[in-house]
Amino acid sequence: MLSKLTNSIAAKVLSVLALFIIIQLVVYIVITKRIAIVDKSVDEIFNITNLSINVFEINKDILEIQRDTSVFGSSGNQVIFDKIEKNYAIIKQRLASTQLQVENEKITSLLSSMQALVVHFGKSLDVVNLRYNEKAMLIDQELPAIYESAINTLTQVMAESTTTQSKLLVANLTNVWHTLNRNAFLFLNNREYQKRQEVVKNLKNIDLLLVQLKTTTLQNQPALTQISELKVQFSKTFTKSIQANRNYLTLVNVVIAGDTMEFSALAAQLREESINLLREIKNTSESSITQAESIIKGSLFLSIVLFLIFALFFHLHIIRAIKGLTNDFKSLLQGDLSINISETHRNDEIGVLAEAANQFRVLNENLLLAKKEAEETSRIKSEFLANMSHEIRTPMNGILGMVRLLENTELMPEQQKMLNLVNSSSKSLLVILNDILDLSKIDSGNIKLEKSTFQLSSILNELEQMFNPLVHSKQIKLLIPKSIDNSFDFLNGDETRLKQVLINLLSNAVKFTESGYVSLAIELKSKSTSSVNLIFSISDTGIGIAPDNISSLFDAFSQADSSITRRFGGTGLGLTISNKLLSLMGSTLEVNSEINKGSTFYFNITCDLASKAEPFKKSDTNIKLNFDPDNITILIVEDSPINQIVLKGLLAELNIKNIETAENGEIALNNCKTNHYDIILMDMQMPVMDGITATHLIRLLAAYTHTPIIAITANVMEEDRQRCFDAGMNDFLSKPIIFKSLVSILNKYHRKC
Repeated sequence: MLSKLTNSIAAKVLSVLALFIIIQLVVYIVITKRIAIVDKSVDEIFNITNLSINVFEINKDILEIQRDTSVFGSSGNQVIFDKIEKNYAIIKQRLASTQLQVENEKITSLLSSMQALVVHFGKSLDVVNLRYNEKAMLIDQELPAIYESAINTLTQVMAESTTTQSKLLVANLTNVWHTLNRNAFLFLNNREYQKRQEVVKNLKNIDLLLVQLKTTTLQNQPALTQISELKVQFSKTFTKSIQANRNYLTLVNVVIAGDTMEFSALAAQLREESINLLREIKNTSESSITQAESIIKGSLFLSIVLFLIFALFFHLHIIRAIKGLTNDFKSLLQGDLSINISETHRNDEIGVLAEAANQFRVLNENLLLAKKEAEETSRIKSEFLANMSHEIRTPMNGILGMVRLLENTELMPEQQKMLNLVNSSSKSLLVILNDILDLSKIDSGNIKLEKSTFQLSSILNELEQMFNPLVHSKQIKLLIPKSIDNSFDFLNGDETRLKQVLINLLSNAVKFTESGYVSLAIELKSKSTSSVNLIFSISDTGIGIAPDNISSLFDAFSQADSSITRRFGGTGLGLTISNKLLSLMGSTLEVNSEINKGSTFYFNITCDLASKAEPFKKSDTNIKLNFDPDNITILIVEDSPINQIVLKGLLAELNIKNIETAENGEIALNNCKTNHYDIILMDMQMPVMDGITATHLIRLLAAYTHTPIIAITANVMEEDRQRCFDAGMNDFLSKPIIFKSLVSILNKYHRKC
């Protein structure tokens, strides 16, 4: 039990918490008894406090009524007055309710005085609305009506005036009336007291202007007399308005405000009496409270001590260790594997975590080392493949190009036979090179499946045409279906990769079969409305495979028997590439085989159904240009003299005569500055200036911003292709150059020349 406690953080924490809970339970029992003694005193305090709160609320409501009365005096809004009456009713009801709850004589007497004061306050409120209406009638109706009558009369006088002087006097008189009305409004409503003298002055100015106007014109005398009477009427109404305003303000600011102050004084007395009562209650219950307070203080002190002990333990024993481990993990996640993991000596949960972190660090060191080795191996492999591809394809281009040029010359039968052997051997070497590069692309993840519509029967037809010469030379039968069920003849998928798999499997079957047959069969496994699952099987009656060798059959560069390489040739990559391509398609290559009886390779794939596909086209045997070769000038940028000869020969075969050559990019750039070329065939790797740099600089020339520049290179890796496009090249031809591809490129870009 003791070892479990020392080796477990959870057990330690639970033990401390259990001790803390026990102490709190003891304290709770003692305090509960003391609280019962204080309960009665608390009830009395609550009643008195409730009384004080009610009186405070009543006093607050009365002050609010006073403020609302002032607002009502400014706006006359009936909603505000309704609010005043509603608050007054609440005050009366609350005060009456409070009187029923009180038994103390002094407090009851004070509440009675408050009740009488509230009644008087209500009577004052009844007069407020009446006084306001009197004031509003004078200020808001009678004075504006007199002013409007005077303005209308002056408008009539102005219309009937004939002299400029009289019109000017009428205009001045109108302006004085406007000023008079404005000053009266500011004095009565905004309490701008200096405006009263302005009103008196305006009235005198009206008299002076009327005298001048009457002596100036004999017309409109009745109207001028009416103006004089309106002035007198305005003066009297203004005086009445002042008195009405005073009456209202006296009621609000003196009577109601006085009642409010008196109520506040009574509330203060009530508050004093309440405090005295509370003091008495305090004295009677002080002994019990003191005892309870001592117990609470003691329990609080003990709780704080326990809490500090627990916090110190938690910080020193747990938090600090967790922070250290957290920092260690952060360093590990940031890639710093040189740190020393702390807390590995502990026997509890943190020790387990620390040991796990240390193992994680060790594993990551090993993984990083393995990763670096793998990356270095991959880099070396990629560089080797790229260099190998370039170094082999460059002379291969010369060999195959020269073979094609020699084929167009007169040769003796023996020479033609030797030339055919050179051509066949070169193409076999090119197949091996392409297989190695395909395997590298698959392993590096650079091959992505495409999806397009194709016709399955067209593929079968093409395969039959491709392998018929081989099987006839070996006197074996080739069994390929002549037709496919129309319900799944048109499919969506990667036609090129499916064809590559079938070609590899058929090539192997034909290669290892000396007699009998090679067959390709397609079986419908399942079908839905949108997709179909097909089983492809390639069978032969060849040499077969021993059971012990099947497990390594799909490994790269391996064959069932080392003697097979000597007897049949090949790199052993066909099955590896096929299996990896099928894996990308979601399938697996399977095999059944018996020695000397033959083999069957089969796989099943799922493809989407399609409604149509491009019709099957036979290969074009008459390869030719679709434009006049005399109207095009081509620049060949190539450092290899042999490849220059090959390219010029291939172009000459197409009757293109306007051909120039450049040994490097610098010469090509200088030629472009002085000459015009319709198409540029650009090698990538050259001395002095490479093709990438040359293309970039040529694109800066105004005459060559859109000229087609075609890469002619032995670098066939995807990154090389992308570098060409990034530099501004339009297309890409890999060495050795296929004559058909060259013609296709020329036909594609001659319209852009």
